[in-house]
Order: sequence, then C-alpha cells, then structure tokens
Amino acid sequence: MKPLGLVLSIFLMLVTPAIAVEFKGQNIDGQKLPARAYYYATGGVYKVQVRFHKKRATIYFDDGNQTTIQLNQQVITDSNNIEGFGKLGQYPLNGIFSVGLVYDDNWLGSSDSQSQQSNPLSGLWKISLE
Repeated sequence: MKPLGLVLSIFLMLVTPAIAVEFKGQNIDGQKLPARAYYYATGGVYKVQVRFHKKRATIYFDDGNQTTIQLNQQVITDSNNIEGFGKLGQYPLNGIFSVGLVYDDNWLGSSDSQSQQSNPLSGLWKISLE
C-alpha cells in the first residue's frame, strides 16, 4: 500500500489545476492569437501565434517550430506584458518540472552558446498580443 500512496502523492503534485487563462474577464484558452514573442536568451523578437491552455502558452513560429511555456500569471491584465518560462524543446509539467530534449537555440539565430549558458534570464519569454 505504501508504494501506491507514494505514486499517488507524486502524481497529485504534478497535476496542474484546471483553471483557464483570462483576459478582460473572458476565457481565452484554446484560441490561437497573433502575437510577438521576445526571448531573453537570444534577445530576438519573433512574430508568432500563441495558444493558451490553463497556465501554459504554446508559441507557434512561422517556420513550423513551437515551444510551450509556463505562464507567470493566469489572469492577463496587460496584453503587452505576458511573461512565462520555458526552454526550447522542453514541456512544463508544473511550476517546477519539465520534460524534453536539450534543444539548440541556434535555429533562432543565436550563435554564441557561451552567452546562453551564463544568461540568468535564459528561458524567460515576454509575449505581446497583437
């Protein structure tokens, strides 16, 4: 019984509450919206589309790539200042853990991998809805 209780406890810690992302009092989960995304690791601004789901946002790039980030806030008060954390190639499970492969940021135009490793803001995104 103890192993079952341990597994159940771990599972419950990983589950994110099912609350939708809101903007101006309306649920915007599931809608794909045009936006610009600033990635602190590269300093680049990208024209993207973003889809919100619970406390996550999936960023879709024009070249077909995508990444999912964990949002810092669930209620959006400023459509030009939506922040979240997520590294390319990683999928957030909750606020602490993520799974995925180590991804090379070079496809976003960054060529200096040394500066990426020392950047404390690596993984931080800022989204502005259009």
